[in-house]
Amino acid sequence: MLKIFLILLLSTSPIYAQNKNFIKLITDCSNKIQNNYTDNQKIPLELLLAQAIIESNWGKSRFAIEGNNYFGIRTWDDSVPQLKPLKRPDANFGLQVYKNACESVEHYLETLNRSNQYQSLRKIRELELRLWGEVDPEVLAMGLTNYSEEKNEYISKIKEKIRILKKRTN
Repeated sequence: MLKIFLILLLSTSPIYAQNKNFIKLITDCSNKIQNNYTDNQKIPLELLLAQAIIESNWGKSRFAIEGNNYFGIRTWDDSVPQLKPLKRPDANFGLQVYKNACESVEHYLETLNRSNQYQSLRKIRELELRLWGEVDPEVLAMGLTNYSEEKNEYISKIKEKIRILKKRTN
């Protein structure tokens, strides 16, 4: 009985509603953009959501709110609209500003599919597809070592978030 009460309480809380809206926003963008992708270009939704949640704190970070940047994507190009970190206003980089959430999702997907930094991710995806016919988001996360300065610790965070997301949908 207590478990049912807690589930009802959480499902009607404003935070739950905000998180649900965030997931819907990012999912809708991902579905729209990846609809025309081949399997060798797609990033599993669970991985994409895990990174968006971690990088933007469920869309509540300053960079998400002010710049529609849901993936912590940096730029070193002064001609690109950007926000500087508050604690490092003189940083030689900024977090890129996007017109909307879908533009952020699209750039994230392009980055993973084209940047030399993520060749290992693409090789993992190719191997997974060849061996199993599908891509395990936790296995694919192993190709994100270069995404964060935290390296393997970041991958552990992503994998844990994927597990939590899977539990919510099962």
